[in-house]
Amino acid sequence: MRISALTLSPLLAILPLAAAAQSTNDLLVSPPSEAGESTAPALFQHYRDAIAKRRRALGGAPGVRQDATLGNEAPTWGGLSSAWGSLDGKQINGTYSGDSTSLLFGADAILGSGTVLVGLIGGYNTSTVTLPTGQRVGADGFSIGPYFSAQISERIALDGFIAYGEPDYDVDGGSFSGDKLFGNLTISTSFPLQAAEISPFLSVASSREDLPAFTDGGGTGYAASNIESFVTTIGATAFFNPVDRGGRTYLPTAGLELDYIRSDDGFGTVSSFTAPRVTAGVTILGDTGIWSLGADATHTSEGTTTVGANASYIWQF
Repeated sequence: MRISALTLSPLLAILPLAAAAQSTNDLLVSPPSEAGESTAPALFQHYRDAIAKRRRALGGAPGVRQDATLGNEAPTWGGLSSAWGSLDGKQINGTYSGDSTSLLFGADAILGSGTVLVGLIGGYNTSTVTLPTGQRVGADGFSIGPYFSAQISERIALDGFIAYGEPDYDVDGGSFSGDKLFGNLTISTSFPLQAAEISPFLSVASSREDLPAFTDGGGTGYAASNIESFVTTIGATAFFNPVDRGGRTYLPTAGLELDYIRSDDGFGTVSSFTAPRVTAGVTILGDTGIWSLGADATHTSEGTTTVGANASYIWQF
């Protein structure tokens, strides 16, 4: 069978168009996905830490238990129900720049022998990130979902949550909303030392977000897409021996963590990077509740530094 030039001409005419389309697709990156790479690890960290602090307030885990040499025992909060709130703020600089704020609140009930918590967690998250291209991506919205925390044994704990939200986006003036489902599981243990108790942990988090077709403020159109992200964190926190001052008990903490982040923007662009984090803080035990104050700093392998501060309070209804 002979293939003539006349037969090939329609195919040859299509090839440049196909190549151009492929080239455009390779260059197209979802701005919400790219901005989310800078904010998602911090958001998961906030949820994870807030739930862990609530669990430790039961008094059966490091960070709350008093040193026996003090001659007393840690107070225990909870009962049938309790509530807590946590605020976290981040400043982003480097390859990506901007800021983010996350406000979480929760209420729960204690089940069984007092080692299992089941509750509802809600949050408001807002962020503004400037991409290397100069695009400015704003996002804000509420989320809500169930969470649990279980002290499986004296030394092992398991925490988790799942939440749903519909964040609103603004990409250089182009506005739209997404549908987002995200969650996390964290397993931790603890080892007592002379001056501190060390609590290593492993955390796995993921999210999936459906975005509609949209046009940014510059007139660039983007097709509907599904953004997927995956964050694995390993780390350890040191809970130092408590110190009594002025009728209150103070428990200093310090930690090292390492994030591995992988994201798929739905347009064929898959990116991954690592981010070490250092943390420090103090937990303050009072007569009716617990204050926690902390700070952290992260530097990603792609050249972005994030510093933040957080505060939380746990009280009883």
